[in-house]
Amino acid sequence: MAGDYQYIIVGSGIAGSTIAKQLLTRNNQTSILMLEAGPKVETRNRRYWWDYLVLNRPSSARRLERKPYDFTYDLIGDFETVGKTDYYVPSSRVQAYGGSTLHWGGWSLRYKPEDFHLKTNTGEGADWPFDYDHLEQYYSEAEEYLSVCGDDSETWNSGKTPGGKPMRKKPYPLPPYDWTEADGEMIQAFRRHGIEAGKMPIARYRRCLTTGTCKYCPVGARFSGDSVLDELRAGPYPNFELRWNAPALRILVDSASRRRMVAVEYLDAITGKKHKAAVGRKDRIIVCSGAYESPKLLMVSRNGKWPNGIGNDHDLLGRFVVTHSILKVRGTLNRNKERWLQEYDFPTLMSRTWDTEQTQPKNKVFLFKNRKLPNLDIARLMIEGKSRKEIDEFQLSSRQTELQAFMEEKGRFENRLTLGRGRTRFGLPKMRIDFNRPESTTKNGNEWLDKMEQVILDMGYKVENPEADKEIGDPGGHHTTGTCRMADKPTDGVTDGNLLVHGTDNLYVCSNAVMPSGSAVNPTLTLTALALRLAAHL
Repeated sequence: MAGDYQYIIVGSGIAGSTIAKQLLTRNNQTSILMLEAGPKVETRNRRYWWDYLVLNRPSSARRLERKPYDFTYDLIGDFETVGKTDYYVPSSRVQAYGGSTLHWGGWSLRYKPEDFHLKTNTGEGADWPFDYDHLEQYYSEAEEYLSVCGDDSETWNSGKTPGGKPMRKKPYPLPPYDWTEADGEMIQAFRRHGIEAGKMPIARYRRCLTTGTCKYCPVGARFSGDSVLDELRAGPYPNFELRWNAPALRILVDSASRRRMVAVEYLDAITGKKHKAAVGRKDRIIVCSGAYESPKLLMVSRNGKWPNGIGNDHDLLGRFVVTHSILKVRGTLNRNKERWLQEYDFPTLMSRTWDTEQTQPKNKVFLFKNRKLPNLDIARLMIEGKSRKEIDEFQLSSRQTELQAFMEEKGRFENRLTLGRGRTRFGLPKMRIDFNRPESTTKNGNEWLDKMEQVILDMGYKVENPEADKEIGDPGGHHTTGTCRMADKPTDGVTDGNLLVHGTDNLYVCSNAVMPSGSAVNPTLTLTALALRLAAHL
């Protein structure tokens, strides 16, 4: 089969778009086909933004907000959870042109040096094939690429690595957002409890107007993969093709070598027709479709050499599902004379004081203030016909605050993703997730909750309903990693240190799936660094 493209990239999210941009910047004649299973959602639309702003309703833990891309979220019937611990997927990812960056908050945090040595330090999970010092230059490039704002003076940024090198060789590209007025009381409580207050690093990308609605920005100020794709499609790149509504169905292997991938079969979801796109003998296929779709695509691409899926000789494909459990402690104060309201749609206050090598054995956590509190939905009250006096009374009567944390989970062989029966409305295989949280993790989580509660109580707030206001949330689809994890040997992982699938010549995976550990912070900046590293390698 003759090669149609030098690269086929499956997935149009932050990894796929970053790799494509780097390859095309190096050589604008490079031929690339990018396949996206989901549709194209219009962004930077003022009409959509007004609908989101005015007609939105307060969201419960499992009720979606009104956003233009809501229809791309997973449905209940798209997955099955079969483990002892409930695992919740809906609202955790966007399946569309530009991927999940359409709904991310722009949080851009580096992993810490100990995250690359989880198994060595704790006896659990896995180590990375390389360390923090190796990835540091790509972290700096990723922060420049995303236009991340942050505070260089925080202790977790200004120290040294175990190898004696600086944690940061370059400053953040932009200064951080200031803390809000409502952050002040929690900052003081942090300090009384020995917790360093930090400022959330955010990928600003373009001029921010601080509309406070970052989940749908009317001006495209927060980085999103669709902005990169729009630029590539409009740029001087004649051999770049992007097809959405085009789920990849399987990867085809050369029958002679049985190591070289030759084509991707995909579906035109609009016409219902199947197509094949081929690569040449020295060309590559890169799977950038997230921690769910990446292993599923390899699983469905069974052949004579790999009867259980490409790269699955040792039953590791889809294993070691890692995610974040969210810890929450909410407090109520029966007054709000300051009339405080949350100003942004992202938290400005966070801390990594409990995200250290010392806390790693007990599931370290990343603290942040709930981005939605204190809040009053004034638009809803106006729609309901409330008077100015009534709205004032609501605002002055009380306020709530909430301290949240991502708790690190550690990869376990028995926590796995497998294929479900049938396909989703986007033509992708459904999935089964078998996830079991060990008792030790629950115990550690409750200990962290008790510490977080002390901060809330120290602020003068009351935890009125401990069962509802103090909880370890179910693990969910946000920040999932590990399902095609990196390892030096095929007996330990699916991909090698360069993200090449073990046993293949030209098949790469670049998504959260390759990360051997999940740390306590969002993985997006680390994924961007890995994408830049892979593009440089290629």
